[in-house]
Amino acid sequence: MSSIPEREERAAPAPKRRVKRKQVPGDIAQELVAAFSQSYPFPLDEFQLAAIQQLAEGQSVLVAAPTGTGKTIVAEFAIWLALREGRRVFYTAPLKALSNQKFRDFRARYGDEQVGLMTGDIVENASAPIVVMTTEIYRNVLLELERNDESVALTGLAHSVAETTQRGGKKQLDPQLARVGWIIFDELHFMADPQRGPVWEECIIHSPPHVRFVGLSATVSNANEMIAWMSQIHAPTQLIFHPERAIPLEDYYFFDNQLHLVRDANGQRVAHFPHVGGEAKRRGHYERRRWGRDDKDDDGIPFHEPPLPPDVLTHLRDAGMLPCLYFLPGRKAVEEAARSAAAVRLTTSEEQRAIAEEVYFAIQSLSEEDRALQQVVELSELLPRGLAYHHAGLLPSLKVLVETLFARGALRAVFATDTLALGVNMPARAVVLGSLSKFDGVGMRLLTPNEYNQLTGRAGRRGKDAHGAAVILYSPWEAFEDCFKALTKPLNPVESAFVMRYNSVLNLWRPFAFERLRRIGAASFLEFQRRARRQKRLEGKSAKKTGKKNKGAVPDLAAPAASPATEADQPASVELSGGVEHELLATTTVLRIFGYIGEADDALTLRGRLLRAIFHPAGLILTELMLSGALDSLTSIELGEVVSWFTYDSDKPLWAKDVLSDRLRLARRAARGMAERVRKTEIKQQLPPSPGINDQFMGVALGWAQGFSLAALRQRISLAEGDLLMILNQTIDLLRQLESATRQILDDETLWTAEASGLTWLDRRDLRQRLDKLRAGLGLASRALLRSTVAQSRSLPFKLAGLPAPPVEEAAPEVAEEAAEG
Repeated sequence: MSSIPEREERAAPAPKRRVKRKQVPGDIAQELVAAFSQSYPFPLDEFQLAAIQQLAEGQSVLVAAPTGTGKTIVAEFAIWLALREGRRVFYTAPLKALSNQKFRDFRARYGDEQVGLMTGDIVENASAPIVVMTTEIYRNVLLELERNDESVALTGLAHSVAETTQRGGKKQLDPQLARVGWIIFDELHFMADPQRGPVWEECIIHSPPHVRFVGLSATVSNANEMIAWMSQIHAPTQLIFHPERAIPLEDYYFFDNQLHLVRDANGQRVAHFPHVGGEAKRRGHYERRRWGRDDKDDDGIPFHEPPLPPDVLTHLRDAGMLPCLYFLPGRKAVEEAARSAAAVRLTTSEEQRAIAEEVYFAIQSLSEEDRALQQVVELSELLPRGLAYHHAGLLPSLKVLVETLFARGALRAVFATDTLALGVNMPARAVVLGSLSKFDGVGMRLLTPNEYNQLTGRAGRRGKDAHGAAVILYSPWEAFEDCFKALTKPLNPVESAFVMRYNSVLNLWRPFAFERLRRIGAASFLEFQRRARRQKRLEGKSAKKTGKKNKGAVPDLAAPAASPATEADQPASVELSGGVEHELLATTTVLRIFGYIGEADDALTLRGRLLRAIFHPAGLILTELMLSGALDSLTSIELGEVVSWFTYDSDKPLWAKDVLSDRLRLARRAARGMAERVRKTEIKQQLPPSPGINDQFMGVALGWAQGFSLAALRQRISLAEGDLLMILNQTIDLLRQLESATRQILDDETLWTAEASGLTWLDRRDLRQRLDKLRAGLGLASRALLRSTVAQSRSLPFKLAGLPAPPVEEAAPEVAEEAAEG
């Protein structure tokens, strides 16, 4: 392999200091694997045995395998091993729903005292040996520990070990983190997600070097590249790649009221359908309407009627291909399809009575007003028929009810949006794709091969089905052959979405140590990929000159190992691509413009200390609002309303009744003005703007705090009940985060000296009083929202795990008075 020619570039980042890990002899490792395997009533697959053998020998692993193949068993071994060694293990998942499900599963397996949960709204038994948490929570923990390490050496790939104390001149890890032996990253392919992806990279970059990783990922085309990066950034990591499905998949096309096998379980095409589908699109018709058989495209090919849900379910039932998950784009389509299929008989009279009884008792936990909601009434009628719909707009308790009944085999068909494929484990005999297109926030586009794999990964139940089935429905807007060819192409690679925004920069900031941030940027998967591709291009040019061909292996980009450095060492400047370099410079420039980094001492100001404790995309705007005085005259209920504006991040058309008071109108004007000021500054620095507020969204938190029901709120805004609950819960989380950040500032006496603050005694007193009042108001605002269905939704994970719900603190009398006045 040719090397990169020497030139005036800066050096690639050096590998971090390795922590010597205890290597377990092979015979002992095999004994551990055998002991663990005996706890299962079935033999483990070869890829599972290969993975846990690596873990037993003390290695980190990345397991890339399709949905439903049993990747979780590898994670179970890491947990078993950690408990055996007296160590802790963190299990991270991208979604609260997944975290809650793992919390229930692990409690049932290991016992209540052994398992804890940390999500945005719940902290339960956080010091337990096994802690399930969202990946964002783990990232936040790491960054908070980073900020307390004021003397980290600039050696290695930006790896601070989160020391918090010194004993005998030797740095000590935080006791809770020091005991963690394993970090399990579920759904690691989420690294490609533009919103959530950077979180995974930050977690891997900043994890202490003594911990070992278990990465669980769907099959991706560049797993080798991910392994090379993880091995360079953290420690040697072994790849266990298993592309075979646990249950072979058959692909069908539902066309002309018949099921046609297109590709068999061996992956062989058995039928083709040229010139079928897409007729309306070829003709230039883009409106979605039903077509008659007399309609033809420009080539004289007749249109066919799109299949209806009752016909599809009838054929699947007769073919023995139920239960099924029936995916459609959009909540309205999902609900209408479920209603239309109600006439299909899918359950016996006895099954209907049993389901109806269970549904009756389940909805008794809802308030009388909530039991009258349309979705509750509708699902109460559909569920006994073996039908349901599932989307983000459902009440959390209804989602759980649908998931529980389906997992138990009581339901025959669940109509769902594609968000279900990213959530809880719900395998089915068949998966129906009512559309091959999805809305990506900009427009409709065809599913990617990865998304098709994700959806169809639910098809086939291990131990029950010989084959799973993916059923594509005929559509006059989608040409079958073109679409099927695109969907079954090789999987797309994981492309890094790494960014470093204000909160990360402030938590990692050290005065006059910008190089430290550059080294963190250089440690990202984004930079790794860019270096790899540049090196590959250079090797390609070199091969052309010499007549040799590059075999395409992932380049080994690790720099030569460096000798252990001391804090006095001056590490070489690292090489950064223009994009990351500019982003870091622009981000710090904006922070300096707004006064978050001091001009003279280069240290964080009070503003900077406040913002670094706020983990929200609009944190800069919120911090400016809090310190500007724009919120000072608001009541606690009004504070909750203002904060709620920053939790609604959709730009879809929305209707809302204007119910704002004069004080809130002024606050809204201030919020818009601050968002615009920040936006202009960011655009000038060529940064993506921070999210502002939606002009149509208002009144949700205000109405709920004033005692409105969900049904009453729906009369004021065009949002579903599940959306309202999500917004209210996110508002509570953000209010608590802002309250905690403000408390940290108030409790830090070092910030309130004349030298540190740069303020006169009178100005310091006034600011401190204002912030103390604001902190109290934020706390009261969150308590005002924590009632009725919101409180019930937050206690749901406890209820499902068979635990008593945490007590709900009553709203203070002054909040009740505010609500009465409102």
